[in-house]
Amino acid sequence: MPKATPPKLDLIKMLTYMRPEGSAAQTAFNQTYLEPFMGLPDLDGNYIHIEGSNPTIAFMAHHDTVHSKSGTQRLHIDGKGTVTAKNSDCLGADCTTGVWLILNMIKNKIPGLYIIHAAEEEGCIGSRAIVDRAPVWLEGIEAAISFDRRDTDSIVTHQMGMRTASDEFAHSLATVLNDPYLQPDPTGSYTDSNEYAHIIPECTNLSVGYYDQHTQHESQSLPFAYDLLDRLLEADWSQLDICRDPSAREYENYWSPRTPLSRSLMAELVGDYPDEVANLLASYGITTMSLFEELGLVPDQNDLDRMEEYA
Repeated sequence: MPKATPPKLDLIKMLTYMRPEGSAAQTAFNQTYLEPFMGLPDLDGNYIHIEGSNPTIAFMAHHDTVHSKSGTQRLHIDGKGTVTAKNSDCLGADCTTGVWLILNMIKNKIPGLYIIHAAEEEGCIGSRAIVDRAPVWLEGIEAAISFDRRDTDSIVTHQMGMRTASDEFAHSLATVLNDPYLQPDPTGSYTDSNEYAHIIPECTNLSVGYYDQHTQHESQSLPFAYDLLDRLLEADWSQLDICRDPSAREYENYWSPRTPLSRSLMAELVGDYPDEVANLLASYGITTMSLFEELGLVPDQNDLDRMEEYA
């Protein structure tokens, strides 16, 4: 059966979809935008497309958002081209902008392995399923670049404190994209690209111009997204430096989970940003009950009643 005619890739229109995992809006979004370019998903909901012969670079994003409800939302665009959502719990540029970039790269036939994952916001479920299956098409991939990072100047080199990409690779990516503001960033969190870090040498996340993700203040710079797309389409991907050994385990000194300084700073962060930490744990798929269990605590009846109330 032939694919449908690919739609016009309007980032603003794509940002109107609120797509929690398993929602009707997510299904509608995927059928409208992903399937005309990438075909049907795999059994775990991931969309995979190979452009060109024997690609060595994987470009990644995810198609779910952290919205609390399914549907569409109204947007506001200011005079500088910054998009925000009106009366919504987040914008969802994480990771709609990444999806938009990938579909445009496929449309322009840029060689690569393209993966748009399912359920990243629920703990990287889709990417973990791919890695567990170890498909043959992952062989030969030297770099995974996920379009899933805040701000405009970050090339992630560490996730959860562990190195996933070399500084040499980060600098070469900045050069390939002709963007002197991009810098190696050791402060990455847990994302899809981290799942591949033990089998793919260079795994990074690249800034796509959104801010305050997972909050009602989330915003996306349209000028930055449009400029980044131009740079991606013009890049000479053969000039990337591949240096990291994926079998190595290297921690950033101040992030090492074994250091008292790291534990002290983490305790301060939890105290200073309790809501943000709770949202982060939830995005990793950690439930309130599982947290009780991991801490060796038993919830009392009041705790159980509150969990039932918010279920």
